Amino acid sequence: MARQLIALGLFIVAGAVAETTATYDYIVVGSGPGGAPLAANLARAGYPTLLLEAGDDLGNNKNYSEMANFNLAANDEKSRWDFFVKHSSDEERESKYEHMTWRKPDGSFYVGLEPPEGSEQLGIYYPRSATLGGCAMHNGGVCALPSDDDWNAIAESTGDETWLAKNMRQYFERIETAHYVPAGTPGHGYNGYVNVTISDPTFMQQTSDIQEIASGIIKTVGGDVTRDINSLDPDRDQQTGVFGLAGHADPNGHRTGSNTYVRATLDDPAKYPLTVQLQSLVTRVLFSKNAKTPTAIGVEVLRGQSLYKADPRYNGTKGEAVKIFAKKEVIVAGGAFNTPQILKLSGIGPAKELKKFDIPVVKDLPGVGERLADNYEGGLLALASKPLNGSSGPFAVQLKTPTARKNRNIYGWCKSFSFEGFWPGFPTEYGPSQYECAFVHMNARSQAGYVHLRSNDPQEPPEINFEFFKHGEDEDLTEMLDAAKTFRKAITSAGEPIGPFNEKHPCPGINQNCTDAAQKEFLKLQTYSHHAASTCGIGPVHDKLAVLDSKFRVHGVKNLRVVDASAFPAAPGAFPVCPVFMLAEKATDDILKDAKSASLSA
Repeated sequence: MARQLIALGLFIVAGAVAETTATYDYIVVGSGPGGAPLAANLARAGYPTLLLEAGDDLGNNKNYSEMANFNLAANDEKSRWDFFVKHSSDEERESKYEHMTWRKPDGSFYVGLEPPEGSEQLGIYYPRSATLGGCAMHNGGVCALPSDDDWNAIAESTGDETWLAKNMRQYFERIETAHYVPAGTPGHGYNGYVNVTISDPTFMQQTSDIQEIASGIIKTVGGDVTRDINSLDPDRDQQTGVFGLAGHADPNGHRTGSNTYVRATLDDPAKYPLTVQLQSLVTRVLFSKNAKTPTAIGVEVLRGQSLYKADPRYNGTKGEAVKIFAKKEVIVAGGAFNTPQILKLSGIGPAKELKKFDIPVVKDLPGVGERLADNYEGGLLALASKPLNGSSGPFAVQLKTPTARKNRNIYGWCKSFSFEGFWPGFPTEYGPSQYECAFVHMNARSQAGYVHLRSNDPQEPPEINFEFFKHGEDEDLTEMLDAAKTFRKAITSAGEPIGPFNEKHPCPGINQNCTDAAQKEFLKLQTYSHHAASTCGIGPVHDKLAVLDSKFRVHGVKNLRVVDASAFPAAPGAFPVCPVFMLAEKATDDILKDAKSASLSA
């Protein structure tokens, strides 16, 4: 694998910026669940492909390779990119976020509402992962399909029927090796690069406090801990209750997906033409000077370790600038924050914003960096009256609250744990009596967030504001509150000696009678998220904020595509990782079809 997994490459000096001597058909920027599988697929199809990653390969580090260590991975400075975002433009509201992060005078972090004198407010912590495999290397690994309507909406807006859910299912089957359903179960795959398992369900056969609480949840909402959450069922999006929580790990708990697929491609005896270049921060896309229509021909890269200022190890190093060229296409897969930043630095984005930072306008696309979407997340966290005996992995709970618009709208996961969002050093552990049903509110009514440049410096993170609850506030908060009430009823159904429970939030205390208004206020102020999407959304050309066509091509630009979570017009379901794996497969088909057509017409 070392033959093609490199930190540096051969290059010749051409003025102030070096140019590589190597040539590639495709350059893929970013090795997350969009870019890594796509690059591997293109190489397996015989096309020389370069995959660029700003971080290192940590696939042999157990913090990353073992799914159970995901909290350690997300806190590890070896891969962290520390973004600090806003949830709204209301400074008073922002100041009430309990896990606000500050930089103390000594350079360390403070998290809370009463920072030491002289501290600098950084914002709300939103960690991303710069390593081979991207955020699929530090996430909790949940593999959940979005509703069929999420796919069908793309087909309807673009007129491209290949986006219909009935067609998209093939991509899930292609990536999956299912271990949690009987072989041959329709709608599942058994030879893909993503192993999918569920938490061990045998805890339900053992008498314990954990089993008793789980039984109470099942009695309240229905279902069981082995039910297939990704089933091929026409009524799947209406089904509620308890399910097995599917994750992209093998039966031994080893994380699978973007990193393992790239490694397998590099190690394959077939010697596929894939080159992976690490420690490579892409600063912009290069365009032909002679083409009438903007045409991507390569990228400019800064080479070196920890060059992005969001990296906690950044020390002011500028890196070595190198230009690399592609014969066919450049595909940007940097994620919902970095993809729009790269496009804007390349001259593709809102003309007014580009001119503000003296960036020559290549293509005026007002939607780049707009319509930032995410789910809203919260939870019902409570402490039992005694240390809880027994153990289990998480199981999933799907709910459809009374005011849900069409489909189930809540994805919860329950076990003895604590998860209240992200901050440096998260989570807070409350001891062996803790129990939580955390939840994601899907298909939020507001999608008003943005990613804007702070400067034309490619090493500086952009300004990010999610503008949570800007639209549909009361409707979404009502649905989140209804979910919290359901989980409260379910958890507290366990009687003495496990109960009564001392709730931490959203209604603190034992058997308290909080008002709906008070609980909604808590949820509004303390909602968190980590599934950013839609900053370069797919849509028809007449939609002024659409950035991509239905084949992932940037509107009005040749040989440039985007394949990552930013391409979704709206956040896909509860967890984006498996939907993005599916995007990579669809993009593979679209790109190879275009390559074949070009070859036949040459």
